[in-house]
Amino acid sequence: MTESTALTTTTQQQAPGALSFLHDGAAFEHLWRVAKAFSLSGMVPGHFQGKPESCMVALMYAQQLGEHPMVMFQEVTVINGRPGTSARFAISRANKSNLLQGPITWKSKGQGDALEVTASAVMKETGEVITATVTMKEAAADGWTRNPKYRSIPEQMLRWRAATRLINLYIPEVLFGLGVREEADVRPVSVAEVPTTGGSVVAELNQQIAAAATEPADPVPAPAPEAVQAEIVSEPVADDPF
Repeated sequence: MTESTALTTTTQQQAPGALSFLHDGAAFEHLWRVAKAFSLSGMVPGHFQGKPESCMVALMYAQQLGEHPMVMFQEVTVINGRPGTSARFAISRANKSNLLQGPITWKSKGQGDALEVTASAVMKETGEVITATVTMKEAAADGWTRNPKYRSIPEQMLRWRAATRLINLYIPEVLFGLGVREEADVRPVSVAEVPTTGGSVVAELNQQIAAAATEPADPVPAPAPEAVQAEIVSEPVADDPF
């Protein structure tokens, strides 16, 4: 059995039980305990440390995607309030998805502002050649070049853009709804921590719901225009894409 076939088979086998936590209290409790253990381990990225809720979501994605939990902790970030991942992880999943005849490949032409990169692959079921092209002109027009990596390693950045565009166009099931941070051009943000106590997590959630229902709603002052602007401005990604 090839690695790609094994991935597909494993995902299919896990899918029926992967959502058991939605209707099985014991499964929910177990997943929560595992998530809390990861959040306290100090061996996960900073945006997961002390945040069992975020760890739990990452574990859910690991179940659905058939990936090892540690892979998901290393690859998943929060982009504009939704789970996202890296281009390299998207390419890795596409290459071993059993949907393509061989890996994604690239062709480049031109230099400087005339540089363009085309990603291509062959669909396994139909034999269709699929392609996606991105250019430096597009990168400049859409503001991607705010990221300094487009100046230091432009071809690499365009390769990733071309590959993720190809994946989203032709085999979006590979990402299962995950965004790609190289496409968002914003830094990952952390999820606000909700303090938890010992005991049954179901009981904790019920207490929180009951408390929210009895507390009077405080008027929320309208934010100043400057504050609103600060919230919507995106900061370019400047971290090492490798």
